[in-house]
Amino acid sequence: MIWYIENAQRFRSERMRIDALIGGVDWLRPLDWRIDASARINWDADLLIGDEVFPISLRYPNHFPHSPPLVLPRGDVSTWWSSHQWGAGGELCLEIGPDNWQPDVSGAEMLESAQRLLTMEREFEDTQQIPSRHETTLGQRQRMVFSRFLATPEFRKFASSALKDMLYGKANLALHDESLVYHASHFAIADNNTWRDISAPKFLDQECYNVDCILIRRPTGDQLPQTSPVEFRTYLDHLGVGQAPARPLILLLRDDGISAYRIYADSVVTVGVIAPDDIALRTSLDRAALASRTVAVAGCGSVGSKIAVSLARSGVGRFLLLDDDLLLPENLVRNELDWRDIATHKVDAVGRRIQLVNPEAVVEVRRHRLGGHEASGSLETLIESVSKADLIVDAASNSEAFNYLCAAASAGETPMVWAEVHGGGIGGMIARHRPGIEPSPAMMRLGIENWCGEKGIPTQRAERRYEDRDADVTWIAEDADVSVIAAHAARFALDILAERSPSIFPHSVYFIGLAEGWFYSEPFHTEPVILPLLATTEPPSVLDDVTKAEEMKVVMSIMKRSFGEADPT
Repeated sequence: MIWYIENAQRFRSERMRIDALIGGVDWLRPLDWRIDASARINWDADLLIGDEVFPISLRYPNHFPHSPPLVLPRGDVSTWWSSHQWGAGGELCLEIGPDNWQPDVSGAEMLESAQRLLTMEREFEDTQQIPSRHETTLGQRQRMVFSRFLATPEFRKFASSALKDMLYGKANLALHDESLVYHASHFAIADNNTWRDISAPKFLDQECYNVDCILIRRPTGDQLPQTSPVEFRTYLDHLGVGQAPARPLILLLRDDGISAYRIYADSVVTVGVIAPDDIALRTSLDRAALASRTVAVAGCGSVGSKIAVSLARSGVGRFLLLDDDLLLPENLVRNELDWRDIATHKVDAVGRRIQLVNPEAVVEVRRHRLGGHEASGSLETLIESVSKADLIVDAASNSEAFNYLCAAASAGETPMVWAEVHGGGIGGMIARHRPGIEPSPAMMRLGIENWCGEKGIPTQRAERRYEDRDADVTWIAEDADVSVIAAHAARFALDILAERSPSIFPHSVYFIGLAEGWFYSEPFHTEPVILPLLATTEPPSVLDDVTKAEEMKVVMSIMKRSFGEADPT
């Protein structure tokens, strides 16, 4: 998908808006357009901020305008201009990004945002005063943390009320390729009693490694110890630990939280602490053919984990899993995973589960959030990977993620299945898109909303959580409710992967009721949505043939400047 060739009108508009910006400001020094080795169109320029010159490139992704262009240092990959930047040489984190992108925003507006950011950072001594989108999720922050301690709500409640300054006990250690995860098992307390974390299954003591653990209440005002072995053991002596067990896990309680360390003979390792909030109310196929199929699953939560593992059980042999989230205890009421995977990224855990039920399966994982706060460059690469799958499954229940998956489906002419579970588990919806048969996913979504409007019922959107509250009662979607919708979506997926002709499903959208309510008359009331089986085409370009030819000349001239006299193809 080369947008500046396929959408000549938009390319012309982008150039005109940049030209207008150049004529109206004195901080922008233009250079030229070029095409890089990945066929992306770039515009090079210099930003003039005070006495400083910032060489920048405005890089348009090949999927523009589905995803935003980015502004990044030109040439030097070690350049670090801003605290709001994706690493040295990386793109600037601007006011507009993948999580709030709208297709009508132009590259010129991204340049203005970059100028505001760099100007403000040089005016404010404290860059935290600058409004920023540079916020990350728990999963993003834990990407590079290898050793982790899960401080469960049960443990934190116990630790805050422990009377002694020091307690000895055990922690369980789950070892994974990408992480070491500890959680407290039990501690000896007064009168020969033992506290045990009842929120963790007891059999984990047998499934995990058992590590000696010391829980210490740090005196008020004490500074955290240095992590050299000698200094750390000196600090423990100061606290009265005395002869500590070999290689213990040390938990230091502070007024503002918990610090964790693992002591070895020649090193002290800082362990990242994960302390989630206690959230209430979250309670006859050809297997040989399927083995060669690749399925991209966006979202490895309750629905996505079940669909992925179900497809693996049916013999699907290749998976691309996308999710940035961690599995936390409150997720267990509905997810395919279990306590052995707590505090790991869901994509890693679902990947392991897939290979447990289908050892021959090949799994690629991406700890990224589609439509969330991610670097645009990595998002572009991700969309390209997704577009190469044989089937895309959207289980993210996120409109931004849906838009990016639409771009991937369009770029690769890839079938797509998506599923939603209604709040409270009252029912759900499954839908499929097959290129050349159904309209595009975006047009199908519009058709579904129109169908609901014709029936006089508001569209029932999936909720981030599966609770639905009113004044009298709280409805909670149970695992069985989610499993029903996930199972139907998996059957849709298998029908596409098996290339059945005709399909066993006469319609491509179904609303499936699991309880009386909304427009469902009773449990298991199923309502198909009848959409025209026609592939929707893009509206014709408003440019005449002469103007279109002129636009192609512009593209060809940029190609010649970028690649010399070599064949531009």
